[in-house]
Amino acid sequence: MHDSKLEITTLGKFEVKRAGQLLSQDSSYRVWELFKYIITNRNTGIVPELALENLWPDQEYSDPRGAVRALIFRLRKTLGQSPTKDQDYIVFSQGCYHWNKSVDYWLDVEEFENKAQQALFLKQNQPEQAEDLLLQAVDLYGGEYLPESYYCQWTIPVRNYLQSLYLQVVMELMELLAARGDNSKIITICEQALRTYPYEEDIHRYYLKALVNEGRIKQARNHYTYTTNKFYQDLGIKPSADLQRIVQAAGNRQLEGLDLNSIQNHLQEKADNQGAFVCDAEVFKEIYKLERRRGERLGLSVFMALVSIMDNTHRNDTSLVKKGMDQLETFLVNSLRKGDVITRWSSNQYVLMLPGLAYEQGEKVMERIKDGFNKDNRFLIITTEIQPVLPLEIYS
Repeated sequence: MHDSKLEITTLGKFEVKRAGQLLSQDSSYRVWELFKYIITNRNTGIVPELALENLWPDQEYSDPRGAVRALIFRLRKTLGQSPTKDQDYIVFSQGCYHWNKSVDYWLDVEEFENKAQQALFLKQNQPEQAEDLLLQAVDLYGGEYLPESYYCQWTIPVRNYLQSLYLQVVMELMELLAARGDNSKIITICEQALRTYPYEEDIHRYYLKALVNEGRIKQARNHYTYTTNKFYQDLGIKPSADLQRIVQAAGNRQLEGLDLNSIQNHLQEKADNQGAFVCDAEVFKEIYKLERRRGERLGLSVFMALVSIMDNTHRNDTSLVKKGMDQLETFLVNSLRKGDVITRWSSNQYVLMLPGLAYEQGEKVMERIKDGFNKDNRFLIITTEIQPVLPLEIYS
């Protein structure tokens, strides 16, 4: 890169540099917002009146063209002229301001798009060259487009397009790396991608498979548990069963060829000797089916309970509830019996299964849990519900 070339970074952060000097910290906020708008619309140019309307919709101007002209003057002064061609970076033509694409500059978005498009074109016939270009594109994508202007309407279409292209690049790269079994590189790139897009299941899927293929089964299990909790807490949903199947299949492979004694020893090692059993929602559903069948066959009572946690400060503080859910899980594990089962059902709810209790006992258990937790928490409060899995008359 030419030492005097203007370097513009827009992915993950906004910076304008020349010869190592940071220009974008000088001049006013408005000058650089206009610069971002011009760069975003570098292929079409900008109409002064429309630029002001998009950038600062709440303000009115008696002379919008004059206001933009004054900002452009300050912007040109800050940027200077292209040293290689002695031209302005911003030119005026046919009533619009345009980014001068003939001057010497480097823009990360253009570089990212070029690498991505070249790679996609070469992928079928020249996979090695395509892989190299895809890796370069991934490295260029430092994060979302103009994050400081995240809520500006005019940035949204470009940001969505670049996000879509980046995820396509990652998926194409994963496919090439998986084909030649480079699990180590898959893990590194997935970890990088998940920092920006933590809810993309396809990336989690490649990540878990690569961990399993590398024999890092415990890490795969931990990541699956973390992902499940994050989806519950942040989105109120659970990830697809595909992710769980990857981890389960890995565990099953580890147990192939064992005799019955070895299997029993393995199960004993995995048994949790402390308090109630905590599991994810999919496992809970299977336990529910088994307990319901057992209850019908043997006439045993099984109750389900719902424990909901709320912010008692009326500030709707989601971070407070998130921390409270972890505290509540520990409290429930220590308050219930070994045979009881707990699962996190949503961002603020746990569902419990309580086998072998009379209805009155179940109600007392719920009251004890509610009173015990609420007594020690000033800012959080829980509510409880309980009902039989089967109609009460079945148990009488």
